[in-house]
Amino acid sequence: MPSTRAYAGRSLVLTAVLLAACGGDTVMGPPPPPPPPPPPPAAAVTATGDGALVLHPSADPRWVVAMETPIRVTETAGGSANWPYTRMTFFLRGQQVEAAQVAGSSPTVAGRSNNRYVPIFRFNSDDFDTVVIELGLQDHRDARIFTVTVPLGSFSDVTLSPFPLTRSRVPI
Repeated sequence: MPSTRAYAGRSLVLTAVLLAACGGDTVMGPPPPPPPPPPPPAAAVTATGDGALVLHPSADPRWVVAMETPIRVTETAGGSANWPYTRMTFFLRGQQVEAAQVAGSSPTVAGRSNNRYVPIFRFNSDDFDTVVIELGLQDHRDARIFTVTVPLGSFSDVTLSPFPLTRSRVPI
């Protein structure tokens, strides 16, 4: 029969092993932080004509023509962008003859949006063979600056109105 001293010694060793297995005084650190959220997507913006270009006599004597330019602006990737200006440039045989720009209100093109805007351009040119309409944009994700061209052929028609146009009906 084992002695009580041997029994007590084994009992002490067994208690020490069990305490160590239970973790004893091991201190756990704080839980790891959650993973960062994914970055917002880059804006993917397209623009097309959305109806007829309407030419009016300009109510402002500095220009001959005021033109309503219906544009459909669509964002498809879920990103967003500021839209600080829209520019229309006239060319004759590859040379720029005039440029008109609408700026100021800087609407935001929201993620997955599809909206119609009607900027009003005022200009004097009547001798040109090419017109380029561009939107200037700045991506909210990375401040990338980019332009989107509105295809001139995407407008349904060009109509004339005898009534002077003083300001935009649907401001951008």
